[in-house]
Amino acid sequence: MTNKLHIVADENILLLDEFFADIATLTKVNGRTINASQVAHADALVLRSTAQVNAGLLQASQVQFVGTCTIGIDHLDTSYMDSQGIAWTNAPGCNAEGVCDFAISAINHAWQQHGVDPRQGVIGVVGAGNVGGRLIKRLQAAGLQVICSDPPKQQNLPAAHQYVPLDELMATADIISLHTPLTKTGPHATMAMINGPLIDSIKPGAVLISAGRGEVVDQQSLQARLAKQADLQVYLDVWEQEPNVDTGIMTYCQTVTPHIAGHSLEGKVRGTEMIYQSLCRHFNLPIRQTLAPLLPAAAVTELTVSADMSAAQLLNEAVNSVYPLLADDESTRRALQGVEPVSEAFDLLRKEYPIRREFSTLTIHGVNSEADQKMLSGLGFRVS
Repeated sequence: MTNKLHIVADENILLLDEFFADIATLTKVNGRTINASQVAHADALVLRSTAQVNAGLLQASQVQFVGTCTIGIDHLDTSYMDSQGIAWTNAPGCNAEGVCDFAISAINHAWQQHGVDPRQGVIGVVGAGNVGGRLIKRLQAAGLQVICSDPPKQQNLPAAHQYVPLDELMATADIISLHTPLTKTGPHATMAMINGPLIDSIKPGAVLISAGRGEVVDQQSLQARLAKQADLQVYLDVWEQEPNVDTGIMTYCQTVTPHIAGHSLEGKVRGTEMIYQSLCRHFNLPIRQTLAPLLPAAAVTELTVSADMSAAQLLNEAVNSVYPLLADDESTRRALQGVEPVSEAFDLLRKEYPIRREFSTLTIHGVNSEADQKMLSGLGFRVS
């Protein structure tokens, strides 16, 4: 095209050049520190959740379109953009499969290290949207018992989701996985929704996986319970006040990670593709690029297991062939412990996060038990 668009984009978005270079001049910036002068002459912004997009950033600009390559929109002032006629969009569901993989990896760790057998207990999923809804379907397909709580969606949830009130879920589930967006106002605001009383109601020995938004959990109350009783298995991926996180809670958690639950390669580039398509539609441009030819083959695509492996051994082998969660935990603790300012270390972990693939890239051979085949395929693996 003769008159290319000018796009200001977060430098950490994968495949920016591959998707956008032929239709735009790209200016790459640090999304966390993006400012009004950088976007003044941009036609469009392509960003992530680290960028705060509001009147202060946009009011002196010519921006017509804002796309965030993430599922959340709590970093976007959508009311302001609507009032100014600025089109905006997110990428709902782009990294949902990666977050599901993360939650299942945490469940696997709790089974291996603490004997919390997901086949014997109840798994509670809080939030039944793009991520939580898919996680529920995977867990149920694996033959596991699942309950869920999502008040805004209560009336429209499938009967199979087994809806229960939040207080009941928190008090009865053996494994709790949090997947709600962050909303600060309204009848179903999620800010500090998992408060002190709910945290205290979780039964001893339960597993708590936090992979939605950090501010949904009252982190001080959680840390207070852990410091007092140390009777929960906590897998913490999202934190209050990112990137200026309080690392004091790390001591009490089974694993800690820097908000990377959805950072699979597929999740990242799926978001880029979705925003590329939306931008092309907005500016009436042909959609020429597609994701499939841009994805490399996974490092490990086949796994043959022994016929005498138990269900726990099979899941552990499969999970760690794709996503060794403990490696992320180790690198996070090493990078954040005793470091000042912690914000820089936190962001660097996210920026330099290694390539991680999704469970669906792995085909498992040699599983004889139909129950084990159902479990593994339900949880997202391919079983031959």
